[in-house]
Amino acid sequence: MDNSRTKTIYKNSIVTLICQIFQIFLAFVLRKIFISTLGVAYLGYNSVFANILQMLNLADMGIGVAITSFLFKPLADGDKERIATLMYLYKKVYNIMGFVVLAIGLVISIFLGTIISDATCNLGYLRILFYINLIGTISTYFLAYKRTLIIADQKSYIPNLVDMITDFAVSAAQIIYLLVKPNYIIYLVLAITKNIISNINISIRCDKEYGRIGNNVSEEYVKEYKPQIIQYVKEVFVSRIGATIFYSTDNIIISSFRGSLLVGYLSSYTMITVQLTTVVNQILASLQATFGNYIHSRKSLDEQLKMTNNYFCVNFIIGNFCMICFTLLVQPFVSLFFGQTLVLPFSTVIWLGVNLMLTILIQLPSQVFIIYKLFNYDRPIIITSAILNIIISVVLVNPIGIDGVLIGTFVTSLIYLFSRFYIIAKHVYKVSYRNYLIKIFLYFVLSAVSLILIYFACSRITGFSMKSFVLRMMVVGLMALFIPMTALAFTQEFQFLSNILLPMKIRKYCNKYVLCGISLLLVIASFLIGEYN
Repeated sequence: MDNSRTKTIYKNSIVTLICQIFQIFLAFVLRKIFISTLGVAYLGYNSVFANILQMLNLADMGIGVAITSFLFKPLADGDKERIATLMYLYKKVYNIMGFVVLAIGLVISIFLGTIISDATCNLGYLRILFYINLIGTISTYFLAYKRTLIIADQKSYIPNLVDMITDFAVSAAQIIYLLVKPNYIIYLVLAITKNIISNINISIRCDKEYGRIGNNVSEEYVKEYKPQIIQYVKEVFVSRIGATIFYSTDNIIISSFRGSLLVGYLSSYTMITVQLTTVVNQILASLQATFGNYIHSRKSLDEQLKMTNNYFCVNFIIGNFCMICFTLLVQPFVSLFFGQTLVLPFSTVIWLGVNLMLTILIQLPSQVFIIYKLFNYDRPIIITSAILNIIISVVLVNPIGIDGVLIGTFVTSLIYLFSRFYIIAKHVYKVSYRNYLIKIFLYFVLSAVSLILIYFACSRITGFSMKSFVLRMMVVGLMALFIPMTALAFTQEFQFLSNILLPMKIRKYCNKYVLCGISLLLVIASFLIGEYN
């Protein structure tokens, strides 16, 4: 990988990380004020609405994924006419989809009384709240499509900066309204305004950067791309169904069988996992554009395979770090910031943490499927996983509660992960599937050992004060980074990543012996701190 790609990764990842940390901080402040002024019940409504609208996003049928896939090569070649044609098709289809989503949303609103059976407000008011959320979703179909071009061109830092500035201004207004005169409708209207303003600004920036891309459309390229995109969308659509069922049905099932109040309690945890996933997805999206550019500029399958393995190692490092930190820190965090009454059992936390890591690990095969256009192999896997997820969740939600639904997501995520790697091994790189089975198994063992070791090492750090939490956060964060890295230091992928991503002055100290020493010192320090505590 050349220096320009490395600089691009650094620029996109660092800006993305800073922006997301800032937005996460705002989200937590807003959530705390929301709970204290409007109550947990509205959190439940909010979470159920979010899941319904995620399901409505299924209506784009994978058009965004298809266009992104087709944009990599013309962007790498600098072919402006093909880029303009693809964006023209994107805009045309998305305008149609906006009206389709509106129609489906109006039909779903008829059944809101069944979906949120324990609502404390009247059905008319509940529908008004849903319609406001629906308008926010529809607006993205008419305004947000130009984000795809900027992100595919390895410039994800631009929309991230625009989002951060807009988020700060609108969140400040939301906080003021909640403190002065709490009103959920005003809160929702401001949230929609935030998305609209952000998308308009990004659209203007895209026009300045690339010109009026709709003015350079080739009818010849329209005829060339249209059947390809239609075929690709047919293949991607099934995957969209699977992803929607994986990530957008949990709250609906819990609300329908156990009530929306329980969803409100869970939402404080899922907000954290969603924020973490958003941060990771933004970082991986910036890497994906670079990854896609690299793949399209290399002929050798061996080079492409090595880069895929390196990228999967990055996914594991990030996913494992997020899983360990979430699992060991979320309970004291919720207790400290939202109150002891919202603390859920540790078993629920473990399932949430494991599913968070699997969500991040699945990103790698998903990116490979986009780049190599492999979704035609996906249909039986997705259909089986989706049906199995709903069956397990519905069967277990009453006897086990939240954990039952999370177990359904866990089982089907494993099927999704292993099946997609089988397709990649067999149809892309022509290598033994056993190689990926061993790699995934070793990653899982390393993750489990790291979690158990850090859990016992930090078990002596107790207390519910801010000082205790900060101390625990520092210890868990450092150990979650260095202990897995010690084991990974023996792999080829780690050596490649350290050579690419680390400055020379740091790289020469980043070896297995130094990492072993640091990990041992952290374990000893955690016991000493616990004794002092």
